[in-house]
Amino acid sequence: MKFQFKIFLLLALCNSATARDVILLENMATQKEGEAVVVILQKKFNIPKRLISIKNKPSCNKTSEAIMHLCLTKEGALEIVKMNKHVVEETLGAFIESEEL
Repeated sequence: MKFQFKIFLLLALCNSATARDVILLENMATQKEGEAVVVILQKKFNIPKRLISIKNKPSCNKTSEAIMHLCLTKEGALEIVKMNKHVVEETLGAFIESEEL
């Protein structure tokens, strides 16, 4: 039941008309490298692709409303710009738990 509530909460956040990004990846590297990070997030952490937004930009914006904001630098380093730890643990943790079951 707790798992189902977490999924419901996360989907409600995503489907709202004024929804913010759940996971925002701002990519300064090549498109191929950005897509590789998305695949890793999907496979390693079981995060659905629809929860991941990727934006190719020349620089990372530091003022995002995303729950988790990642920046992939030109050199290929992945930086966590911002992360709401409580929301990540309570909602995205459900995807990791589902893998362990």
